[in-house]
Amino acid sequence: MRISSLQLFRQGINAILDQQTRLAETQNQLSTGKRIVSPADDPTGAAQLVGLSETARLTEQYQRNGEQARVRLELEDLTLSAVGDSLQRVRELAVRGLNDTNGAEERTAIAQEVRQLLDEMIGLANRKDGTGNYMFAGFQVNTEPFTDNGAGTFVYAGDSGQRQIQIASGRQVRDGDSGQAVFLDIPRTSGGTENVFTTLYTLATDLEANAPNGNSLNQLDNAINHVLEIRATVGARLNAVDSQNAINESFLLQLEQTRSAIEDLDYAEAASRLSRESITLQAAQQAFVKVQNLNLFNFL
Repeated sequence: MRISSLQLFRQGINAILDQQTRLAETQNQLSTGKRIVSPADDPTGAAQLVGLSETARLTEQYQRNGEQARVRLELEDLTLSAVGDSLQRVRELAVRGLNDTNGAEERTAIAQEVRQLLDEMIGLANRKDGTGNYMFAGFQVNTEPFTDNGAGTFVYAGDSGQRQIQIASGRQVRDGDSGQAVFLDIPRTSGGTENVFTTLYTLATDLEANAPNGNSLNQLDNAINHVLEIRATVGARLNAVDSQNAINESFLLQLEQTRSAIEDLDYAEAASRLSRESITLQAAQQAFVKVQNLNLFNFL
């Protein structure tokens, strides 16, 4: 088999170019710190990295969802705490008003404070969150949920919707409660329900008429217990968010470790490889120069 000078020339050039390519790839790896710079470096590993990145992106979104849910639930808990404090104060006033040592004048003064607390309660029920949405309007977040005509009629413009927030694959948590559930659906001892605003309004009206009714005290106890039960569910949801966020953090760490094992460069190995490839390139270049001088015409 004969090998022409042209073939030797081409082989030498190709060998040099191939080695230059390898050397450039290693230099690129060292400069980026990544073993896989392009999918061609490791098609299987590159595909794994795409899957890991998508999983991490989704998990990070779950984390953001969880933080948003936490903010709303913490604000709801603070609001319900204030509602509970107001109801406890109303109960104290109701007990005082039921005391027979008080006359009409004293009961009228007590009724005035009850009405102030009623206004405060409506303000809490119409509270907005940090994004400007009404907290207790259900899905009607842009509509003020509660209005008072001043004559004992309280209208709810929201609905019973409760938004579910995704905090993990297959796991959701409610980030709030509707005004219907918190302020309206308070059970009566005698059956049925009564909204908390009517309870306070009736108490104030009875006190102003100097005819307090002991049933108001029972209904206040029902309202206090109802708010405590709602707060308990809020606390449970906050715990669920904290627990899931911890799980998500651990999962993200595992994903990062897996990604690093696939993608990150072994600097010691790459530096050693760079040295070998540099020597090999120099040898190829020197061999090419010698082969170039073996042309038959150089001896004529």
